[in-house]
Amino acid sequence: MQLDRRPVLGVLAAIALLGALAVVAFAPPAARSGDVPAREFSAQRAAAHLEQIAQRPHPTGTPDNARVRSYIADTARSLGAQVEIDSGDVVRAGWGNPFPAANVHNVLARLPGTDPQRSGGKTLLLVAHHDSVPTGPGAADNGAAVAGLLETIRALQARGGTPNDVAFLFTDAEEIGGLGAERFVLSRGIDGLGAVLNWEARGSSGPVLMFETSAGNTELIDAYAGTGTRPAGNSLAYEIYQRMPNGTDFTVFKDAGAHGLNAAFLDGFHDYHSPHDDLANLDRDSLQHHGETMLGLVDRLGSTDLRTLAASDNAVYFDLFARVLVHYPSWVALALAVATVLALGALVVLGVRRRALRVTGVLAVAAISTGAVAITLAVGVGLWRLVLVVRPGLSALPLEEPYERGWFVAGFLLAAAAVVLAAARVVRHREQAEVLAGVLLVGTAVVAATAFTVPGASYLLQWPVLTGLVVLGLCLRRGHAGAVLLGLPAAVTVVLFAPLVGAVLVALGLQLAAVALALAALGGLLLLPLLTPLPRAAVVLPVVVALALVGTGLARSGFERTEPRTNALLYVRDLTENSSTWMTRADETDAWTSAVLGASPRQTQATTYFPQEGPDSFLAADAPRIDLLPPEVKVLADDGGAGPRTVRFSVTSRRDAWRIVVRLPQDRLRECTFAGTRMDAATLAKDADYTGGVVFQYTGDSDTFELSCAVTPGPLPVDASDQTIGLPEQVAALAGPRPEDTALMPFGFTPADTAVSRHVVEI
Repeated sequence: MQLDRRPVLGVLAAIALLGALAVVAFAPPAARSGDVPAREFSAQRAAAHLEQIAQRPHPTGTPDNARVRSYIADTARSLGAQVEIDSGDVVRAGWGNPFPAANVHNVLARLPGTDPQRSGGKTLLLVAHHDSVPTGPGAADNGAAVAGLLETIRALQARGGTPNDVAFLFTDAEEIGGLGAERFVLSRGIDGLGAVLNWEARGSSGPVLMFETSAGNTELIDAYAGTGTRPAGNSLAYEIYQRMPNGTDFTVFKDAGAHGLNAAFLDGFHDYHSPHDDLANLDRDSLQHHGETMLGLVDRLGSTDLRTLAASDNAVYFDLFARVLVHYPSWVALALAVATVLALGALVVLGVRRRALRVTGVLAVAAISTGAVAITLAVGVGLWRLVLVVRPGLSALPLEEPYERGWFVAGFLLAAAAVVLAAARVVRHREQAEVLAGVLLVGTAVVAATAFTVPGASYLLQWPVLTGLVVLGLCLRRGHAGAVLLGLPAAVTVVLFAPLVGAVLVALGLQLAAVALALAALGGLLLLPLLTPLPRAAVVLPVVVALALVGTGLARSGFERTEPRTNALLYVRDLTENSSTWMTRADETDAWTSAVLGASPRQTQATTYFPQEGPDSFLAADAPRIDLLPPEVKVLADDGGAGPRTVRFSVTSRRDAWRIVVRLPQDRLRECTFAGTRMDAATLAKDADYTGGVVFQYTGDSDTFELSCAVTPGPLPVDASDQTIGLPEQVAALAGPRPEDTALMPFGFTPADTAVSRHVVEI
């Protein structure tokens, strides 16, 4: 029986409205200002701290880092916290090659509990890093979290504290490898910690998402659900993130066996790590959400026996309209998946007996549905490649993310909708029950697969499919289902999928938009039975509009002062090679970089100078010689002799550089020790770079890096270089000022402006 088109359009409009509400609800709470009660969190009060913290970039080892550190310590003391500063050298031995090392300064503030034995003396630890990157003042990353913690200390004191001890750790050197957290774990351990709550940002706006947890998180998720603010997050993000190579301070604590949660806001990507990560661009609503979540979790966990948080099971969880967090143990997900498989099988058998559907028809719809998802994935990949062909300059932006992303997002999503609509056209002549059962077969297969492999992802289709099974049962009983009934699974789907697809597009960026589009198409399958009455124009129109939207995005994707092209200029003085070189990492030069690299720069590898970059090509050209003093290499102790030797040596920057880089031949090393951390031959051999070298990158307010290594007999070549933040005055004078339509490349995506001086010394 065919559906009438008019009620279908009404139901589709209602579903679209529901999806819009789900997206709009996925927003942080409004910032509170004015006369906010002392017991509550105020973004306005927190922003006053940010005015001091985010004045300038304050990376590890700089005077501004020391300024921010002193402000945090003094402010926490003035609020009544017990404060100590823990300083020392540390290396992240498990990080891989290159090995990050630094002289770090952590600030630890404590609020003693009123009944600490409630948790057996265990402490609730809140963590935020106080260092910024060299290329931005760090108002969001991670000044918002630092200011939020200071305001939380004030609010807790106004409330009279909590039964449990609560500590606030402001770590150093997170941006260069989580080294402050590593220092804390190595020096103090985690035995005294009941839970660790880490706070981050990868942008300047958006809701705070709880995107990572420790294993066995059921009790922690229950606490997060009861924070009293908007609990945004889902266990799909947990499943994805734990399989990604990304890391934060929380990674250090989690790897050490601590229990806890990791939260961040993600929107406003172009401000991330850039000069625009300032107070003017920080969304106060995101700051408010940070603080409300912090305070809500401390309220819950501050009076909880923290020893009960070490659960054996993980929770499956998701938010509804960012207001309610639904959560249940993963064994429930398994039971639901089994019940779903059995229910679908029983309904298909019933449908065959009643001649309401055929198994071949169900399988055909399932195949068409699966093909629609695959085609959507291919369309997403193809559209993005087309964008880069037309606008190759986008490759100069971090993650190739365009400024005018909204046009592309809308166009890509409409293209995905067109594929689903086309699939509906293909199955429009089949029995209603066959279409519904075929779609549910695909959904059930996904539910079963995820429930047994990645249970945190199973919820996404579990509830739409269960709703669809109820509708299928009614359809078989009545012989047909009306538009309203068929719209129920789609309504559940849009509530779950609409904000999630948007979040995935933000988190992964448009270069991986195909993943989000495939996810959207997978959810869109639940609409298929409702879409069959729509005319062919319903397919053609989205295609035309999608192309128009993408075309508009392309037309608006030029670079200008408010949407600058990012670039970096590198000057390398290599005394060993007796060369001076300009470098930039880009597919093509722009007006500024071509002024020094010329019209035909050569391609080269820069791994010798920037080992973290891998073997990707840089553009290079000969540069005028400027005598930059190379690091001094000095032997401090050497047991010498004919056999294996142990040599202790130092590398000192003689021009106040920010980072010292030391490369040693991996095949000569038996072990190395830095700051009391011993790295054996197997550890050092992990991820050795393409030269066969083991690389250490040292950052700190000390200009000297000291290392002890056991090596095979013979002279040891020490490849030593140092790197500045920005171009020194005499180098910058050769390049001239950066044009207004270009901007400094944010830290972490490629080397930012720097001058390198390198030589190799045998010791």
